[in-house]
Amino acid sequence: MSEQKSKLDKAMKLLTPKLAQPFYNMSNKKRFSINEIRLRNKRYLTIVIGEDEFYILSDGSISRDCKNVLKITEEDIDYTYKTALRNTIYSFKREISLGYIITEGGNRVGFCGTAVLDDRGKNDTLKNISGISIRIAREVFGAADDLINKLGLLEDGIKNVLILGSPSSGKTTLLRDLCRQLGMRKRISLIDEKNEISATFKSAAQNDIGNFTDVFDSYTKYYGILSAVKIMSPQLIICDEIGTKDDLEALDYAVNSGVKIIATMHSSSIDDAFKKPYMKELFSRKAFDYIVLLGTGTDLGKIFSIRKI
Repeated sequence: MSEQKSKLDKAMKLLTPKLAQPFYNMSNKKRFSINEIRLRNKRYLTIVIGEDEFYILSDGSISRDCKNVLKITEEDIDYTYKTALRNTIYSFKREISLGYIITEGGNRVGFCGTAVLDDRGKNDTLKNISGISIRIAREVFGAADDLINKLGLLEDGIKNVLILGSPSSGKTTLLRDLCRQLGMRKRISLIDEKNEISATFKSAAQNDIGNFTDVFDSYTKYYGILSAVKIMSPQLIICDEIGTKDDLEALDYAVNSGVKIIATMHSSSIDDAFKKPYMKELFSRKAFDYIVLLGTGTDLGKIFSIRKI
C-alpha cells in the first residue's frame, strides 16, 4: 500500500496545485482505485476507474455530471507536459514523437496534439498539446502465480510461452510479475520497447523485475533481441507485443540460439493468433511450447485457456 501511495504522490506532483488538491481531499480507498488521470484542454479534469471515466470536483468527489467540475486550462496542460519532460523538452525528442514518457515512480504520461511529420510521413514531434493521460503504475505481485504453477516454470524449467489477450487484458502486468519471479533465478533479458514493464527512470527500473534481469530500454524488439543474445547470454528473453516480421525473425534467431522466449501479442483468441501474418511459420517451427489466452471482463488478467503446441 505504501508503494502505491508513493506512485500516486509522484503523479500528483505532475499537476498544478489547483488540480492536485482534489486528490489530496479524497479518501485513500478512492485514490488507490484510480487507473488514470485525464487532462483535456478547455474541458474537464477526469479520472478512469476500471473501464469508467468520471469527473472530479474541487472537494475530491467524483461525478458523472460535468456541472461544477474543474476545468483544464492551457497553463495546466503546459505545466504537466513540461514537468513530465523535466523541463528539457529537446532531450526527449523520441518520447515526444511516440507520444508518451515514463516518469518517476513508473507512471506513464501520454500526450496528444498536432503531429509534425518528417519527410517520410512519420511523427517527428508534437505541438499544441491538447490532451494528457497519466497512467498510474501498478505492480501486482502474484499476478503470474497461476501461470507459473500451471506450466511449472520454477520447478520444471522455463518454456517458450506466447501470451495472448485483448488490449488492457493484463498482459503487461503478467509479464512484469513473471520478470520479478523468474528473474530471481534465471538470467533474463527484458526487451522493454515501450518501457512499460521495468518503467526505467534515469537508468534505474522503478518496478521490481528481479535481481538477474537486464533491461534493454526503448530498443526495438528486433535489435533488442539480437543484442541480448550476442551480449548478455540470457537464459530467457521477455518482450511485449510481438507481431511484425522483424519481431518474428528476431524471436526465431533467439530460439535457434537456445534462448527461451516469453512474449505477448494482441489477439482475442488462439485461432486468431494462428491467422496473423508471419505467425504461421513461427508456429510451424515450434517456436513456442504453449499459447496462453487471458480472459476479459470479470476474468481480466486471469488465464482463460492454455494450449500446448
